[in-house]
Amino acid sequence: MKFIANISFIRDLTARFKSSSYWKDIAWLSSGTALAQVIMLTTMPLFTRLFTPSDFALQNLFGQIVSLVVIVATLRYEYFIQLPMQDADALLLVKVVAILSFFAILTLTPVLWLFRNVIALSVGDAALSPWLVFIPVTAATMSLAIALQGWTQRKKLFRRSGESEIMGKASYAVTILLGWLFLPGAGGLILSWLGTSLGKIFWLLRDVQWIIFGGYPELKRIARLYMRLGGSLVISHGLLACTVAIPSIFIARIYGSEILGQYALAYLVICFPSVLLGNAIGNVYYQRASERWAQGFNFADIWRSTAKKLIFMGLPIYGVAIMIMPWLFPIFFGDTWGPAGFYCAILAFSAFFSFITTPMDRACLIVGAWWYAPLWHAARTATTVVVAWVTLIFQWPINSFLTCLVFQQIVLYLIDYWVQWHFARRLPPLVRQTS
Repeated sequence: MKFIANISFIRDLTARFKSSSYWKDIAWLSSGTALAQVIMLTTMPLFTRLFTPSDFALQNLFGQIVSLVVIVATLRYEYFIQLPMQDADALLLVKVVAILSFFAILTLTPVLWLFRNVIALSVGDAALSPWLVFIPVTAATMSLAIALQGWTQRKKLFRRSGESEIMGKASYAVTILLGWLFLPGAGGLILSWLGTSLGKIFWLLRDVQWIIFGGYPELKRIARLYMRLGGSLVISHGLLACTVAIPSIFIARIYGSEILGQYALAYLVICFPSVLLGNAIGNVYYQRASERWAQGFNFADIWRSTAKKLIFMGLPIYGVAIMIMPWLFPIFFGDTWGPAGFYCAILAFSAFFSFITTPMDRACLIVGAWWYAPLWHAARTATTVVVAWVTLIFQWPINSFLTCLVFQQIVLYLIDYWVQWHFARRLPPLVRQTS
C-alpha cells in the first residue's frame, strides 16, 4: 500500500507540474540553458588543456572589467523590459538600450585604448593591455542581448529564449577554438565573451528589424520614467561588479596569476547550476511576479513556490559538489587543475545560498523599492573589502581567504532572502489605498 501511495504522489506531482504554465516555461528556458551548458561542459576539458591557468586568469580579469563597463554602457535599462504595462513601452525600452549600446561603443573604445596600459597594470596583469579595446563592444552586445531576451520572455517565448542560450554557448566554443588557432595567448578565451553575446543577438534579432527606429519624444519619456530605477541598478550593479572583482584582483596581486586561473575555473564551474537552473527560474519568476503586481496583487505565493523548488534542487546539487569536486577536477580538466577542485568545494557553500536567493532578488524592482539593492550591495562590497584587508593583515593562505569570503557571503544572502520575502508580501499602492 505504501508503494502504491508513493506512485500516486509522484503521478499527482507530475500532473500538477504539467498543468502549471509557470514551471513549463521554466522547463523550456532551462532546457535550452541545459543544452548550452552541455556544450560548455563537453568543450571545457579541451580548453583547459589548450590554455594555461594564466590564460584563464586573463579571461577572468577581462570579464571583471566588462562587468563594470556594461553597467554604464546602457544604464541598466535592459532589466526593465518586463515592467511596463504596455508592450509598446517595452519596445521603446529595447530601442533605448540599442541606441545607448551604439553610443557606448563610439565613446568608450578610444578611452579604453588610451588607458589600456594603466588599467592592465592596476588589475595585476600587463598581458591584458592589448585586449582592453574590445571591452566596449563586448559590454554593449551583452546589454543588447539581455534586452532582447527580456522582450522574448515578456512575450512568453521562453523556447526561443532558451534556443538563444544554445546559440550563445555554441558561439562561445567556436570563438575559443578559432582564437586558439589564429590569435596569440588567451585571445580566444577573452573574445569568447563577445562571441557569446553576438550568438544570442543573431538568434533573437531575426524578427526585430524595427529595433533601431523610434521617435525621440517617446524614447525620452520612457527613459525618464525608469531613470530612478536605472540609477538604483547602476549603483547596485556597480557595487556587485566591485564585489565580484575584488577577490579576483586581490588574488592576482597577492597570490599570482596561476592561483587566479585556478580560482577562475572553480568559480566558473560552481556557477553552472545557477546558470543552468537559477537564471531560468529567476527570469520566469520575474515575468510572472511583474505581471501579478501589474494586475494589483502581491506575489507571495509565487515566491513560496519558487523558494521551495530552489531549496529542493539546490541541496543535493551542492552537497554532491562539496564531496566530489576535489577529486573530479584533475580527472575532468587535467592534472594541472587539482587546486581548483578544492577551491570549488569551498565556494560551493556560498554558491548554494546564492542559488536559492538570487533568482528572486528582483522583487525589490517589482515593488519599486529602488533604495534596497544599492544598500544591500554596498554592505556586501564593504564586507568583502574587510575580508581582503583582514587576510592581508594576518597573511592568510588562499584557502583561509576563500573560507572567510564564503562565510561573509552566506550572511549577506540570508539577509537578502528575508527582505525579498517581505517585498513579495506587499500589496500594490492602489490596493493599499482602497483597502
